[in-house]
Amino acid sequence: MGYVIRRSLPSLSLLVALVLGVGFLAVGFLDAPVWFPVAFAIVILTIQYFVNPFIIQWLVPATVIPHDGERYSTDHRVGEIVARRCRDAGVPLVTLGIVDDGTPNAFTFGRRPKDARVWITRGLLERLDERELDAVVTHEIGHIKHWDFVVMTVAAVVPMVLYFVYITARGADRSEARAVAIGAYVAYLVSQLTLLALSRARETAADHWSCACTGDGDALASALVKVAYGMGQADAERKNEIDALVASGKAGRAEARKRQARADRARSMRAMGIFEPSAAAAMSSAFAQGIDPERAVAAMRWDLANPWGRTLEKLSSHPLVARRIENLERSGLPGAPRDWSVLKAMATVPAEEVSAARARFGFELFVAIAPWAILMAVALFGFFTGSLASIGLALALAGGLLFVKQHVKYPGEFAPVPEVTGLLERLDASPVRGIGVEVRGRIVGRGMPGYVLSPDLVVQDGSGFVPLVYRQPVPLAREFFGLFRAQSWMGSEVVARGWYRRSPGPGVELRDVVSVDGDNRGRRARSFQWVAAYVASGLLVVAGAVVMAFSLAI
Repeated sequence: MGYVIRRSLPSLSLLVALVLGVGFLAVGFLDAPVWFPVAFAIVILTIQYFVNPFIIQWLVPATVIPHDGERYSTDHRVGEIVARRCRDAGVPLVTLGIVDDGTPNAFTFGRRPKDARVWITRGLLERLDERELDAVVTHEIGHIKHWDFVVMTVAAVVPMVLYFVYITARGADRSEARAVAIGAYVAYLVSQLTLLALSRARETAADHWSCACTGDGDALASALVKVAYGMGQADAERKNEIDALVASGKAGRAEARKRQARADRARSMRAMGIFEPSAAAAMSSAFAQGIDPERAVAAMRWDLANPWGRTLEKLSSHPLVARRIENLERSGLPGAPRDWSVLKAMATVPAEEVSAARARFGFELFVAIAPWAILMAVALFGFFTGSLASIGLALALAGGLLFVKQHVKYPGEFAPVPEVTGLLERLDASPVRGIGVEVRGRIVGRGMPGYVLSPDLVVQDGSGFVPLVYRQPVPLAREFFGLFRAQSWMGSEVVARGWYRRSPGPGVELRDVVSVDGDNRGRRARSFQWVAAYVASGLLVVAGAVVMAFSLAI
């Protein structure tokens, strides 16, 4: 419990400070009653505290397994595991529900340990062996032992209050209200990031409890990878089912809409699950031929070695898998992972590669932010001072920096890739820097399974698969391709050229893709986003030069 408090206290303290700070602004500038922010927060908290469990049960219905206080009425091993781990944690038997969904996941919710619910999906029961299921169940019971599911309910009120203050102050007529509105909105953004940090802390604490209680950190590591991989598989299976239903006629389309709506409701609970689906792409891309610990750990080295991994993690409700395993390895707990050791994997990475990745990070971050920062800063200065020269200079500088950025994003050379999963081991990948690659394989699906407007394709070879991101500068061109052309590429053997990036999921932004088999041999699809990016940066430079010339002429 002390570990939970140490990890959560900074986030909780910051959330409280944000509310108090904005409350003082409102009281000082808007003559609001001193008690109003506190009273409002208490009312919202009370409503959320009592109503949330009913909302979650409506969003994600489950079949509840009854119990007599000692054991569950089921022959499935999950009943005995949950009962045993509740006793180990010193909490009453939870309400156990089985969700009829193929996506492997589990989450905990409720008001207090006495009425806590643990929802486990059918996909989780089908994909994990007994050791892995035990590790996941113990992780979920850890949330109940630590009371952190209640803490998250309380903490989630803070962004709501801050946003309410922002909306209220923004609509006020007094000039002082602007300061309150700006302060509240900034505090709201900070509180969202703080809430994510608190969520990551609770996940780390539950991981520690699972490892300490089961003495089997390898089982938890293996389960996390299987869950990530299974999420990708389940999405692909759902896509195939929905596509078949849509093609079967009116009744099938109605059933497809119901299944998609059910899947959307389940995804709305993603922040509460054991794994964040948006972070599953790297793992799900790696294992077309099954789970291989060595390959999985190699794919996770990017998360630890490249600073972009830690940076992007700040925007997630869950730590990256590599960080979770690393935290367990460094915890000193009995049963810390050995077979799934990211520290051993990192020891095999040459120090110069790690140093190079860190050195590139500063430049890439500058390239990503500088054009927009300069454009906003100098243009605002010029707007308020009436200086056309400043505005022109901002346009020219931003255009020049954007041109540099496009050169980093879209290099001109494309190297053949023997296996698509080998891309996951590239430490030089990032969201900004593009790596020119040529991949070969079969198109097996869309980037967003089941969505008929999804233009992105998924190419698979003997090692795994990777998304091919189709982008165009013309509005609705992506949707047009998804609706009228993407389906015709399914099953085709292709050669695709583009730029590989990772953020933290992998993807290849297409330059072009060519069919190399069957009746469609030679058919090609191209993307012109990269051309438009260069043209736009050049036009911005020209526009800046024209504005500066005009300012000198008047």
